[in-house]
Amino acid sequence: MNAIYTWRTIKILEKGYDMKLSELNYLLRRGVEEKDIAKTLDMDPKSEEFKKLIYNARYMGKHSKKRKLNLTTEEYINLRKKGLEVREIARIKNVKHESLQCWKSRHGIRDKDLVAQGILPKTCLTRGAKR
Repeated sequence: MNAIYTWRTIKILEKGYDMKLSELNYLLRRGVEEKDIAKTLDMDPKSEEFKKLIYNARYMGKHSKKRKLNLTTEEYINLRKKGLEVREIARIKNVKHESLQCWKSRHGIRDKDLVAQGILPKTCLTRGAKR
């Protein structure tokens, strides 16, 4: 280790293999040289395994996979006709309720309009009503 590091970076480097990915990310953000990290981990800094580890630490949580909602407006309307609630449809499609609400908004679907068109019964509009 040629550079001068803070006490926290030194403590993390001393952990060696017990270092967490978040701690490795911290070291990289603080400018700790990769060769010093590789040395504490007893790894070759040019190895594929080390490069993969550094990549995972750098981009930790930044490449979250978003679930795409595969749903057509006709399919949504048919599910609603069957009596399913929005939360139930979200559960079936394996997405969050909020995501389905955003999808509805983007596609211009409102339950109020579906009731007005006679597609859904008026009971779909009553919020918080006990059934």
